[in-house]
Amino acid sequence: MAHCVLDFLQFLRLLQLADSALPIGSTAHSFGLETLAVEGDLNVAQLESFLQDYLMEAARLEAAFCRLGYRLTSLTEQDSLLLSWLELNSRLSAFKTARESRVASATLGRRFLQLVVSLEDQPLLLDVQKAAKAHGADIHYSPAFGLVGGVLGVDEMAIVLAYLQQSLQSLIFTFQRLLPLGQSQASAITWRLKPTLLAIADQSEGLALHPEDITIFTPLPDLASMRHPTLETRLFVS
Repeated sequence: MAHCVLDFLQFLRLLQLADSALPIGSTAHSFGLETLAVEGDLNVAQLESFLQDYLMEAARLEAAFCRLGYRLTSLTEQDSLLLSWLELNSRLSAFKTARESRVASATLGRRFLQLVVSLEDQPLLLDVQKAAKAHGADIHYSPAFGLVGGVLGVDEMAIVLAYLQQSLQSLIFTFQRLLPLGQSQASAITWRLKPTLLAIADQSEGLALHPEDITIFTPLPDLASMRHPTLETRLFVS
């Protein structure tokens, strides 16, 4: 019975952490997608197809790093864990060529970890937070999400899927503010993209086993993110 109670407690905590309303500022960032909508390169008719392709690239990268963050908790030597944590975030920074998107990811990761540290007494989370601050290093959202899941003992696949689900929900909410996308249409798109999230989660497992194979090719959103600061009017920080 105790085991079941613990599983349900983990489930409830996971629901909260994956809630798009979590107070870390995720709704303030579009990662350059605002530029595509404003410049007329993306409309509602194209949205589902765009999201599927975008998720298969960008979300697959993040899912792999989420898994890698999760697996750091299996390291028993603290110095090795902290060094691996810094290296993992540094590597993810290198994949993010657009400054705005890179800063957004690091801002969300830092706020997410800070929030969990305030909610849960877990010395490891405090240690990685202090290590990043001491080295002036980024804390990216996806590895932080994975690390927290590992510390809390949540199943790895569940953590990855929860991360992907909240990522999709954030994207959908972003486009509801930018495009004439109704609630019912947004829900239908989100529902139909569930198999894509499962496929991404499966693919990320192989990438986490072979990190040297991780790649990403998103030139349109990256360039849009670079142009984002030049927009005359902006709803989003990034």
